[in-house]
Amino acid sequence: MPADKINPSDAPSALLPAGLQDVLYPQAENDAKASEIIMDCLAAFGYQRVQPPLVEFEDSLLGDRLGAALSDKTFRLLDPLSHKMMALRADMTAQIARISGARLAHLPRPLRLSYCGSVMRVVPDVLNPERQMVQAGAELIGSSDALASAEMVSLGVRALNLAGISGLTVDIGIPHLFDVIIGDCAPDIRDALVQGLRLRDRDAIIQIAHENAALLAEVIEASGQSRDAIAALLPKLSPQASALVETVLHVESVVHEIWPDLPITLDLLDVRDGDYHNGLNFAIFAQGLQGEIARGGAYQTGFGEDATGLSIYMERVLRALPGQPKGPVIYVAASAGLATAMALVDRGRHVVMGSEGADAMQEAQKMGCEFIVTSADEMPQAVKN
Repeated sequence: MPADKINPSDAPSALLPAGLQDVLYPQAENDAKASEIIMDCLAAFGYQRVQPPLVEFEDSLLGDRLGAALSDKTFRLLDPLSHKMMALRADMTAQIARISGARLAHLPRPLRLSYCGSVMRVVPDVLNPERQMVQAGAELIGSSDALASAEMVSLGVRALNLAGISGLTVDIGIPHLFDVIIGDCAPDIRDALVQGLRLRDRDAIIQIAHENAALLAEVIEASGQSRDAIAALLPKLSPQASALVETVLHVESVVHEIWPDLPITLDLLDVRDGDYHNGLNFAIFAQGLQGEIARGGAYQTGFGEDATGLSIYMERVLRALPGQPKGPVIYVAASAGLATAMALVDRGRHVVMGSEGADAMQEAQKMGCEFIVTSADEMPQAVKN
């Protein structure tokens, strides 16, 4: 039965689970083009593309810190062949770490790998209701110094700009700095300090019975302010904490040299639940979009290697992009032959092949074509309205 004769009440149910959706034309085509723009940007900087499988054995995918950080968001299923539990990836970083540490362990470091593929999460992010997402990114295996972080921030900004996203801002922080400052302390004291940090309640933190509570409050006060305000903290910090802050300042300096108009916020005590980063981290935001559209930072793979990564959440990026213009479509009547259509495509045209026995002009109008060719030896003519 033709599609225009189908009674919607007779059609099978098209209801999808919460957080899942069909992406239709032209959005699907625009999405693919934007993803390739980002991947081409990564390739231009020496990142070689890999494609891991959608599912892996549970103990492999979730066995180390990277995968375990997203364990609560990961779908599991039983493999009917091996009778072992498998996991549907919720993030691709752990897979890239496995590939680099096992399949590509023989290659020299630093090793640059890129990826782009779907991930699936049981629970969506607070600001993103979609549970199936496209994650694109890059991993620099074998390096987690300031230059590696600056490279990742710059790559993210450049890739997003090329894809058409403007109005970007960057937040840079050090999740590990909090633990370095407070050191070992009683669990109730730590919980109170974490709560004060999340609320950015400087007064509440000062009242907590911890020797570095006042220093922690000073760091909170300086975060988000000028480089000078943060640099003034260095003499007050321990050598380890001071080195971490100097790394952030160096990264900010390098990125600012490349992108002098890019707003950069130094949020030194950015602590996140389920975060596997153990050094400097960063997040990229865009004007008019909720939540971070990219994030990354330094971490350690499950194979004992330092690494720095960048993840771009394509759903948030793609929905902000304007539709890509497309050239006029030429209707090629069946009487003109498939060879005529092929010749037009070879010349860069967009065509729609006509149906046998159809009224060519009526079908061209129905398909929304701007031009029509009815025979192999004629030039395209405008479709009559």
